[in-house]
Amino acid sequence: MNSQKIPTFAFILGGIAILINLCVFTVDERKSAIVLQFGQPKQVYQDAGLKFKLPWPIQEVTFFDGRILEVDPAPERVNISSDSNSPLLKNGDVDPKIIEQVSGEPIIVDTFARYRISDPLLFLQRLRTERMARRQIENVMDSATRDTLGNATLREILSPARARLMNTIRDRVNAEMKPRGVEIVDIRIVRADLTERLQSSTVNRMITERKEAATQTRAKGQEKALEIRSTAEKKRQILIAQAQKSSQITKGEGDEEATRIYAKAYNKDAEFYAFVRSMEAYKNTLSDKDTKFVLSPDNAFLRYLGKKK
Repeated sequence: MNSQKIPTFAFILGGIAILINLCVFTVDERKSAIVLQFGQPKQVYQDAGLKFKLPWPIQEVTFFDGRILEVDPAPERVNISSDSNSPLLKNGDVDPKIIEQVSGEPIIVDTFARYRISDPLLFLQRLRTERMARRQIENVMDSATRDTLGNATLREILSPARARLMNTIRDRVNAEMKPRGVEIVDIRIVRADLTERLQSSTVNRMITERKEAATQTRAKGQEKALEIRSTAEKKRQILIAQAQKSSQITKGEGDEEATRIYAKAYNKDAEFYAFVRSMEAYKNTLSDKDTKFVLSPDNAFLRYLGKKK
């Protein structure tokens, strides 16, 4: 090959490579693609693989994410219904006093949504970008959330019935977004909080109720303690009375036995018995030096102290 033809051949090969690069593109399995010819949709590719198009500027490719995307709007204030006749109020899931206090008051609702681009062509024609899609979904969600939760009660929002409310919001948003090539996969409430004013008043009310409950509990405890003490005191008095009765009976029996023994001894030797009794009397009365008696010498009490004649 002539050496002068080599640069020309290389230039031709380079041009062919560039042309192929301009005409060939790859669609990832996570994406879909639309071929635009002079800005107008020409072909839609939702399957992965190697694809062909005319070189730029005749045709160009716009890619769209085929995965599930998220929308996380800012929390919003929603006025909930004050209807206390809802059948869910009978389930007892939330304190009725709190329900009564916050019914008709605004609450802070934080929601999120998951969506996917179901029709890339409609998405391109109606929304064009994911940023515009998120903005549109947030607007529709805001309206649907306010309307749906505005007709619900706090009990419904905080009970398992919340899933039904979320499905209602999802279906409404889907109906609005489907003509724009978007399918709403799921919508959920992350949290539903009371406003700062209601939080403060609710907490204060709960504290008051807990104090009242504690006072009632203490009162019941004191009443029970008094009852226990009264019962114990009654039992103590009964036991003491029974013990005193038993001791009196035992003492009476002892005195009776002592009297019997004394009588028996007296009958055996009356003089000796009288002598012993007199000695005990002398011991008990004359043991104190300060004791003084004024008796006649012939007093019977002194009969054993006199001299025998």
